[in-house]
Amino acid sequence: MLKKFFSFLALILALLAGVLVVNTMRSKAWPVGKASAPDPLPDSAIAHMSAAIQIPTISPEDTSHIDSVHFNQFRLFLERSYPLLHQQLTRTIIKNYSYVYEWKGSDSSLLPVILMGHYDVVPVELSAVKLWTVAPFGGELKDSAVWGRGAVDDKAAVISILESVEQLLREHFVPKRTILLCFGHNEESTGTGAIAIVDYLKQRNTRADLVIDEGGEITTGKLKDVQRPVAMIGVGEKGYVTFELAVEKPGGHSSKPAKETAIDILMAALYRLRRTQMPFRMTAPVSEFLNRVSGSSESFLNKMALSNRWLFERMVENKLASTPEGEAMLRTTIVPTILESGIRENVIPTNARAIVNCRIVTGETTKQVEDFIRAAIHDDRVKISIKGDFNTEPSALTDIQSPAFRLMEEAVQETVEGVIPVPYTMLGASDSRSYRSISNGVVNFTPLVNSKGYHGIDERLPLADFRRSIQFFSHIIKGSGKPLQ
Repeated sequence: MLKKFFSFLALILALLAGVLVVNTMRSKAWPVGKASAPDPLPDSAIAHMSAAIQIPTISPEDTSHIDSVHFNQFRLFLERSYPLLHQQLTRTIIKNYSYVYEWKGSDSSLLPVILMGHYDVVPVELSAVKLWTVAPFGGELKDSAVWGRGAVDDKAAVISILESVEQLLREHFVPKRTILLCFGHNEESTGTGAIAIVDYLKQRNTRADLVIDEGGEITTGKLKDVQRPVAMIGVGEKGYVTFELAVEKPGGHSSKPAKETAIDILMAALYRLRRTQMPFRMTAPVSEFLNRVSGSSESFLNKMALSNRWLFERMVENKLASTPEGEAMLRTTIVPTILESGIRENVIPTNARAIVNCRIVTGETTKQVEDFIRAAIHDDRVKISIKGDFNTEPSALTDIQSPAFRLMEEAVQETVEGVIPVPYTMLGASDSRSYRSISNGVVNFTPLVNSKGYHGIDERLPLADFRRSIQFFSHIIKGSGKPLQ
């Protein structure tokens, strides 16, 4: 009897092994497309990018204190640098500093395409200026890159769009579909510029078949066993919510501390919260992302795991979560970002406060996150409340089978040799979240490769990325004449 059992077990294992191998061998690499050769990058485009960076359009937290001198200076820069665009397109100024340019198409029956971006930038910490290789707002050309704050986020997209349109106007190109260029002025703070642009478009009963904003990029080397470039095309955004954790307990003189203080209670709560994580959630974009890269893995074991996720799902999730970015793709992230307590070194404070920022994965809600935090802390002395006026649920997802997404795939493959275009959910927030009320085809992507210095030190735009980005937007404009619905 025992012999029969082991024989049966061996048969089952042999069949299982056979299924695994067959599924692995059937997993084909994503087709290798042939990219077209990009046009040379004009010196004038480099000069324009440099000049744009030299204008410090810093977005303040309090938008009532905006630096009007520099934002008006940027408007004059646009008018001088892109004369054909300003002669032939209709410009509408929104909330003083945001812009909508309308390039009329030849077929009014087609809904427009919106190419968008923001030209405001985050500040540079005074303490970090000395760590920069070049002046943060110098716009210096060095090592085949243009350096400075905003070079990547997001003047790369704004200037690339403008350069592509100006060049097409020089060639007397007329788009079949109307093209709207929408540039916000405060994405890095409140995003009210984008909200006002969308309100303006709604008043005109404007809907768009496709909206392209910043967000995704081309990654190389991050998937160690996939040697091809991967284009991360954002099809949705995680939700965003900020909580305040507050503790109030009478303090006193530091020479006579109680067994437990407000700080102790808060620190214990944060420790419990950080030790506990919300569960993994395999969303549709992540699942499709894994499907598309699986066939190009050069590791047989990884390829087998990706091709047989019905058996290796937990292993695949753990491997993906081995990096902060990969983990953020799989779960709602919860992290303390601000701690406040105390007034003097010899006074035990009565109040302790922490700000906790959360990015909510598709399929979960703010209420679920709050319930999770309460359960993880498990201490009624910690008062939990939502803070701020910028809190959003996860966005709807753009259908990866839609013609709009397929146009993105085509443009990416025309631009980047051997690329694998994959969908993913944006980890951060962008102005495009406001546009989902007027379009089912919102995507986030700029063809930069492993962007350099994003929100950090030595932000810079390699000239190869700049040239590729201009080429990409030209492909989008030229290819947008086909039906997208």
